[in-house]
Amino acid sequence: MLAACGTTAAPTSAPAQSTAASSASGWNQVLDQARREGHISIIAQNGASVTEALTAGFKAAYPDIQVDYNGASGGDMTAKLLEERRAGRYTTDVLVQGTNTILNDLLPPGAVDPLPPYLVGPDDSNPSVWRGGQYTYCDASGQYALAFLGGAHIPLIYNPTLVLPSDFHSYRDLLDPKWKGKIAMFDPQVAGSGIATAIFLYATPGLGKDFLTSLFQQGVALTRDDRQLTDWVARGIYPIGFSAQDFSAIDLQKKGVPIAFLDASALKEGTYLTSSWGNLGVVNKAPHPNAAKVYLNWLLSKGAQEAAANASGYPSRRQDVSTAGLSEHVVPKADARYDQDSAKEDFWKYRAEVTDFVKILAAK
Repeated sequence: MLAACGTTAAPTSAPAQSTAASSASGWNQVLDQARREGHISIIAQNGASVTEALTAGFKAAYPDIQVDYNGASGGDMTAKLLEERRAGRYTTDVLVQGTNTILNDLLPPGAVDPLPPYLVGPDDSNPSVWRGGQYTYCDASGQYALAFLGGAHIPLIYNPTLVLPSDFHSYRDLLDPKWKGKIAMFDPQVAGSGIATAIFLYATPGLGKDFLTSLFQQGVALTRDDRQLTDWVARGIYPIGFSAQDFSAIDLQKKGVPIAFLDASALKEGTYLTSSWGNLGVVNKAPHPNAAKVYLNWLLSKGAQEAAANASGYPSRRQDVSTAGLSEHVVPKADARYDQDSAKEDFWKYRAEVTDFVKILAAK
């Protein structure tokens, strides 16, 4: 009779209630300590729209935590952090940058800490809403670099008044003599989309070293300024842009600049998946660890991921975030090939080899 009346339910539900209460209490302590710290220091991608996406919502939700935001390229960020560490200074908490920067430049010298201990909030402690029901960690150990964006890298940008998309069915079509002296590329000798694209080409069957050699023989113009690359394409100086930062080109196209995108489904070799700048890292000896926990919880929430997706032009890996308003070219499609993912450590195993190779090609 007692069982029928439900008197046995209390003991089984009590542990769950106790756990929930304990969890809420623990998070409240983190919030209190974060407010006492009063600051969060972030180094992330340059750009007004990116800055807005990565800070505005947080400032509104936590007005008593001051945000110190520094926009920097991956190379500049690495130089700043490592120089400070040599001087015994630790001023940065959170990094939002490219996979390559975190994995290859900051992880080896011990400049980043494991992320899981920081993911303790109500919005980031349950990865079930993310693709595959789990977070995508870039490093093989699943600890140091978390990719929250994930889309298809646009193979080419081009000037639609000078180039037809029907000219391309394979990357090898770039070797047509008519494109000699008409191709620009983000420099693959430095961190960025250039080296990621070079690695993809190097590792793709049917392309590889021979293709890269022939491509450079086309007189490819190299730049380390993505805005210059898109400007060259828009002005027709170099009507084909290779390995552009997709989000910059998308932003300029929205403003009416004559730039068009070649979809990955047009090329038999496809393209690679990329997280762009959408990767998280926590700096070793972060000066505001609790504020960092609060920031990560906010950034991985649905609302913040929507803002990040819109600013980057790439889909969030969080499954409940809409892709509405994003370019169709960056949303992965069933009829395109994506054999490589630059958000994975395995993708970068060729980095040193490819860098040395393209340096030889660029010097010729």
